[in-house]
Amino acid sequence: MLKIAVCIKQIPLIEEANFDATTKTIKRDGPNVISAFDLRAISLAVALKNIHGAETTAVTMGPPQARGALVDALAMGMDHAVHLEDRAFAGADTLATARALALWLRRGNFDLIMLGKYSLDAETGQVGPEIAELIGAAQITGARKLEIEGRTIRAERESDEGFDEVEAEMPAVITCAERVAQPVKVKPGASDEAETKPIQIVRAAELSGDAKEFGLAGSPTWVQEVRVVTTPKTECRLIDAQDPERAATEVMSALEGLGALKPRMHTRRQIAAARRASKRDRDVWIICETDLEGRITRGTLELLSRGDELASRLGGALVAVGFDAGITRHAGLLASFGADQVIAIDHPVLSSYTPEAAAEAVAKIVSMHAPWGILIGATERGRDWGPRLAARLRLGLTGDAIDIELDAENRMVALKPAFGGNIVAPIYSKTFPQMATVRPGVLELAAPSEAKQAEVQTVRVQVSPPKSRLIKAHSTLDPTIVPLEGAEVVVGIGTGVGGPEGVAKVAAFARVLGAAMCATRRVTDQGWVPRQLQVGLTGKSIDPRLYIAVGVRGAPNHTCGLKRAQTVVAINNDADALIFERANIGLVADWQTMLPALQDAFQRRLQ
Repeated sequence: MLKIAVCIKQIPLIEEANFDATTKTIKRDGPNVISAFDLRAISLAVALKNIHGAETTAVTMGPPQARGALVDALAMGMDHAVHLEDRAFAGADTLATARALALWLRRGNFDLIMLGKYSLDAETGQVGPEIAELIGAAQITGARKLEIEGRTIRAERESDEGFDEVEAEMPAVITCAERVAQPVKVKPGASDEAETKPIQIVRAAELSGDAKEFGLAGSPTWVQEVRVVTTPKTECRLIDAQDPERAATEVMSALEGLGALKPRMHTRRQIAAARRASKRDRDVWIICETDLEGRITRGTLELLSRGDELASRLGGALVAVGFDAGITRHAGLLASFGADQVIAIDHPVLSSYTPEAAAEAVAKIVSMHAPWGILIGATERGRDWGPRLAARLRLGLTGDAIDIELDAENRMVALKPAFGGNIVAPIYSKTFPQMATVRPGVLELAAPSEAKQAEVQTVRVQVSPPKSRLIKAHSTLDPTIVPLEGAEVVVGIGTGVGGPEGVAKVAAFARVLGAAMCATRRVTDQGWVPRQLQVGLTGKSIDPRLYIAVGVRGAPNHTCGLKRAQTVVAINNDADALIFERANIGLVADWQTMLPALQDAFQRRLQ
């Protein structure tokens, strides 16, 4: 019989999170719920239990009130519940949390350990991969489909371009995406029955005799403060849309006045041509990533641009690190964005990505060179193997940072958003090298130097056979549409477009504008556009100079991803739609009538 554990977290409701302006801390005295992605993990576990006859256990670490999450899990069909509850666990970061959970999970000899892809309060997804590393298990993150045959797991894992087909042997850690399963509907009376079921309490002393492994004491990262981010209220100018052609002309005039029709004029910092010398504890490492066509990603160039600034201030070198010897063919491009050295890690298993091999390979060269810091893109792959590396080296890791700064002592300060970007926390690390994953699209590109050259080095390492296998990578993105990352103009799609036919019309509009396209969660849930284009709380954040929302309702879980959009135009036939509270220009109209007129107006201007 399969043994399945599901790790869950109870979080405050995002929209009802309270902030104490005096202490700058989150007040957790409001309603608490199981994190949405964890609900998917529970649902998948119950489904596997019904198919394979598995024994399921829900486990959480938290204060006494977290018991409520376990009662809910039992009501949803989980068999057992375990509560890691001790003041010694308080204040734990992701690694300290993973360490406590791993100590308990290792004793249970579980075949599958499941978690949500990430928690919505702190927007962290490190715990799953860190547990996998600490217990020596395979991992599949962002699973959107999963099947079991004997001891073999076959899954589809979300990627930045589509999805990967992967395979792993048990035991394995699975983090669940939203699409893997629908939340369980609790049957009448199940909650009352769940209240009577026993819940096992586990104290810190039962896991380890050293209390310093847990809580604040065992956490390699710490938060200096919490900054509350206030979004200024937008004044929406509503334009009469009864005559679409006239309205479109008025929209273009308004956009002209707002400066939204001209490319943003950035004074891009110039990369210097001089090569910096490498120094232990002063070098900045950027982990390079390529797309399915083998091209260096824009996110990598953004990291190099910021890394170049950091290396100059620290007095060390900027080192671009890539998997497989093939990275060397990009040495010229990497150098032009600041790299002083390019290190290619070479081993046959690295030619096909697996998180286990990636983490082990980088860990070995880190111990040889002792860099000051390591920056990884907060991409699907970066979030997959980066936490595993941190757990392997017992390092602090700030996930999904939106900026990297230096303090007066030249320590890394990673700026981390939470609660949909309503707060930002500067996070420090007690361990070296310091680590962070950084969201693509949030850092400015520098002006490249064609004169700069980099020293190229190939390092061969010994890597253990990986515990998982990439079978095939698939792209689901439309290559005729501008990529979303870094796009200055974005057209957003809501369920108001009606379906795939409406999406096709909006896509044609986006092509005329030379714009990228994105969508709300409801649209991607329907499968009308790929999940990779979802913007919002469980999707991406964007910062275009112009965002045109077509049939978008404007729920907070979407508009939190638009906080940095400069100008927003909204088309919706409902005058009370929430999107008008975020829009600068509003058109209360049928989008099918209004969009052709706008398209003609944009075409005339482009000509």
